Amino acid sequence: MKISRICFVVLAIAAQLGAQTNERAAGPYSTLIIRNVTLIDGTGSPARGPVDIQVKGETIDQIVSTDAVSRSRGGDAQSIRAGGRVIDGTGMYAIPGLIDMHMHLNYAPGIPLDYIYKLLLGHGVTTVRTFSIGNMTPDEMVAEKQRSAENKIIAPRMFVFPFWRADPKDPRFSTSDRAAEIVREWKAKGVDGVKMAGLPGEYPDIFKVVANEVRAQHMGLAVHIAQEAVYPMNAVRVATDGATTIEHHYGYAEASFSDRRIQHLPADYNYSSEPDRFYQTGAVWLQADLKRLHTDVIDSLLKAQADHNFTMVPTMVIYEANRDLERAKTLPWHEKFTMPAMMARFQPNPKNHGSYFYHWTSTNEADWARMYHRWMDFVNDYKNRCGQVAVGSDVGFIYQIWGFGTIRELELLEQAGFSPLEALHSATEVGANSLGDHHLGAIRPGYKADMVLLTANPLDDFKVMYGTGATRQTPDGHAVQLKGIKYTIRAGVVMDSQRLLEDVQEMVAKAKSSKPTGGQ
Repeated sequence: MKISRICFVVLAIAAQLGAQTNERAAGPYSTLIIRNVTLIDGTGSPARGPVDIQVKGETIDQIVSTDAVSRSRGGDAQSIRAGGRVIDGTGMYAIPGLIDMHMHLNYAPGIPLDYIYKLLLGHGVTTVRTFSIGNMTPDEMVAEKQRSAENKIIAPRMFVFPFWRADPKDPRFSTSDRAAEIVREWKAKGVDGVKMAGLPGEYPDIFKVVANEVRAQHMGLAVHIAQEAVYPMNAVRVATDGATTIEHHYGYAEASFSDRRIQHLPADYNYSSEPDRFYQTGAVWLQADLKRLHTDVIDSLLKAQADHNFTMVPTMVIYEANRDLERAKTLPWHEKFTMPAMMARFQPNPKNHGSYFYHWTSTNEADWARMYHRWMDFVNDYKNRCGQVAVGSDVGFIYQIWGFGTIRELELLEQAGFSPLEALHSATEVGANSLGDHHLGAIRPGYKADMVLLTANPLDDFKVMYGTGATRQTPDGHAVQLKGIKYTIRAGVVMDSQRLLEDVQEMVAKAKSSKPTGGQ
């Protein structure tokens, strides 16, 4: 009888906390203590430690320094009563959970959601702003977000921004005097924001209505400025008129023009041809007025940031194949972590978005490499002038996959001129601020318990965060892979990152073994 009553109480507590209880994910706990860990809190502050981080349920309760000086002043963290679970963080590093601000959870046959979620969590991505979850409706996206929040699935925290025109049969999507109704309906359902892609019919009237209503509802507005709409709606106008984020690199070069209004394009250019389009959207940077780009354009974007919290989301990683196709095709993680169905979608095929490498030349790559230099200088200058730059990956296309793409974006920001602390700040607190969640993106008392525990210092080498690890040489000359992420913690739920990544590898191996002979 006693045993039955104890079991009943334990189960009741677990149910109350919405606890995960399996070998890959457990918690949240009444008390979780991470002892003697080095803290990198995500605010831009340097590493400090050792500290004890105490979590109550889903919330960080306190952080206590345990170094010799602090203990001598009465800050001995051993006075904290242990309970629930204790993780020995000696020699480890704690960072906030990463926030990926540009995500498509585009599952399909051969690409299950579980595969995507485990890749993300295994790389320390605890929050995503997603614009699509397969072909889910806004209602279904919100339901999936709720399942994650209630710990019914092992998945990142989600902010859902459905695409505008999610239901083309609804005339309100193309009617400026009624467009605000959809924004209010989505808000009532639990939608966090709106994603608009550059459709000419929506600019400027419908865009302004949506932007104004989004602001009134305290939602977000992400904008992809397509080339078909970049005149007159360049990045400065879109940001000024109410976009909270601009995705990718579109519209900035056009906003700098001083000797033209529209990009010079060849006479035989066809926007519907993706090889043409993707080349020319990069080549436009070679027509930019660099002086205006770094003065007038940045000045206008900073004003939009002050007015309505505008944030730049570059997604540099998703275009890397354009400057080095062979590198993208042969990334070391494709063998064990990329589903065969995913690799098949990457192959040149006019039916698949982003699969446009029919005749991609060394000249194309050279022009895109020059474009990257200009783009990176612009992004870094914007950051240096106190502009907000967040991390987004846009993976699932063009030889890039989930989790790996987020870490690569950190590396690319560092290549652009960001310090490692600045890049990590972009992936944590900046993303949270852009989302309007001021209890996310940092390790502080009162904040949500989203953290990543690493056995190696990420500020020394972001590569230790890759699922494949960073290559190190032993004294006897052997190569070993240092895999730094040990635990990913979301809302107090502790996940074994390496077990999640092992699951992914097993899924890929199984998919390859069941692939029909001669199939792609």
